[in-house]
Amino acid sequence: MKSLFHFMAFLLCWSLAAAQAAGGGRGPLRIEQAESPQGVRFIAVNDGPAPVTVFFRLNGSNIQADKELPLATAIPPRASREIVRISPRSRLSGFNFNYSYSSAIGDAFLSPDEDFRYRLPFRKGLRTQIAQEPGGALTTHGDHIRYAIDFSLPEGTLVTAARAGTVIEVEDGFTVGRLDPSLAERANRVILVHSDNTLGYYLHLAPKRVLVRPGQRIGIGEALAYSGNTGYSGGPHLHFDVRRAVVVPGGKVVQKTVPVTFYDAAGKKITIREGAWVEAD
Repeated sequence: MKSLFHFMAFLLCWSLAAAQAAGGGRGPLRIEQAESPQGVRFIAVNDGPAPVTVFFRLNGSNIQADKELPLATAIPPRASREIVRISPRSRLSGFNFNYSYSSAIGDAFLSPDEDFRYRLPFRKGLRTQIAQEPGGALTTHGDHIRYAIDFSLPEGTLVTAARAGTVIEVEDGFTVGRLDPSLAERANRVILVHSDNTLGYYLHLAPKRVLVRPGQRIGIGEALAYSGNTGYSGGPHLHFDVRRAVVVPGGKVVQKTVPVTFYDAAGKKITIREGAWVEAD
């Protein structure tokens, strides 16, 4: 029995060393492995301030899992969770495995608050034009952000929160903006996580003009930054959208925009149409 134990320990260590991981996603999540008396535990670690959804796949030989695979789950902020545990189907021979995963910030298992009343994301009294409406003709907006809205704001206009939330990401170091798809990830931004775990994106902000920091709690209407013309942009404007995590066919986790509705101070719905003028109050 002692010889068999040492033999199995050797096989387990060999399997851990040979295991391969692929994939991942934008966000703070990582997958760790840990030995157990039965086999191997897989632990999802979320170091970020917002929940993360992960889709996990595993293949191998002579293995069995304590959960049905593949699987999708959400990991809370600043938390770690064991997502699956595997062991040899037969302990008389070795086993091997490889795994992959996809992840995105947000909880794909929570429904957005479709009744929330958003406020226009700029200072009170400012009147501006809608440059691109949600669900309209897609120009610089890909299909995954089809419900985004572009407001024609001059550079240096104060940008405010359309909804209360916590700042989870800030970027204000980019200086270039033009109609160049290669700049799509180089827009200055502020991202908030809302109470329903949707994410508010404020993009194309001015360099070094962000007023908030990660972890800061922001109320509706409070200042975030100043508008600019950075990233994939045809001119000064503010891009605003709200996103949620979605597990798409094939098992990839992505963020997609959701429709939002704006209201004025009197509770009247604001119509968002390309070319229309709107005023914050």
